[in-house]
This record gives sequence, C-alpha cells and structure tokens, in this order.
Amino acid sequence: MFEEFGVNTHPEKDLPIDEELWCPFCTRGDFEFAEITLNAALNKSCIDALLALIDRISRGESQITFKNNTDLCKAWNQATTQVNRYFIKHTITVPYKKQEQVYETHTQPLWDWALDLLANPLLTPHFVWDAQCVFKHNGKGFERLYNEPWTGDQWWDVQVHKVCVNIIV
Repeated sequence: MFEEFGVNTHPEKDLPIDEELWCPFCTRGDFEFAEITLNAALNKSCIDALLALIDRISRGESQITFKNNTDLCKAWNQATTQVNRYFIKHTITVPYKKQEQVYETHTQPLWDWALDLLANPLLTPHFVWDAQCVFKHNGKGFERLYNEPWTGDQWWDVQVHKVCVNIIV
C-alpha cells in the first residue's frame, strides 16, 4: 500500500486530454469569438456590431476583403490620405511661462469645405436657399417663429431687397 503513494514524475501522461476545451460554450467558434472579444476588451456595442456584421456576411449581404492586419492598415492609410488632403497643417507657437509652446493644428479652408458640401448629391437637396417667414398659431393669433438661420429677419431683408433691386433695374 505504501508503494502506491508517492510523487508522480510524469503527471501530464496521466491526465486525460480534454478534446473540447470550449465545452462551456455551444461551439468552438463561440469560444474563439468570446476569447477574441475578451482579449480585445470590446464593449457591448462593439460586440453587437461585430456579431451583426458576421451575421450579414454569413447571409451573403456583406463582404470583407481584409485577410490580415496589413490589409486593414493599408485601407486606413488610404482613407486617411483621402480625408487629410483637405486639411492644411499649421504650427502655432505660443509663449507660456517663459517658454515657447508649439501646437499643431489642422484646418480646412471654408470655401473648399462649402464647395465639397455643394458637390455632395446626398446633401444638396436639403440646403435651404431662400429666406422664409414662418408663423405658428398660438390659439389667439399667429406668432412669428424663428427656428433656423433662414427664418431670421436679416436673411429675409437681404433677399427681399435683392429681389426688389433686380425688379427695379
């Protein structure tokens, strides 16, 4: 009996190999997905969005062309290049506590931005070009309503004056 007890010098040989390490999960894929989300520290909304994407891909409604991190980084760099072409980098130096502080800023010329907006076919139908006088009935009478820049008096006055000048000329 004493011979049966002792220190096992090869414990890994005696342990059964668990072929289903993912067993608490429904599938191995569920386990791997949970492990990835845990390692990436994804929050609930990111996990839901990722699962929704996987679902759309499995139904053939969407497609991913990325094969690895390099592909994703290339796509990010291309997107950054497209967006950054509109911005101009400026360096501003400001004295602070007897030292020069240097700050980098990025700006976009307002005219270029406005032209970009005007060239966007999804936005242009929503632009309001004409001044409007908006009224609302308050139960007793009509009351002028100011809720957008084009409902203001100055915009109205400029447009009415321009129309009157054009009619007179």
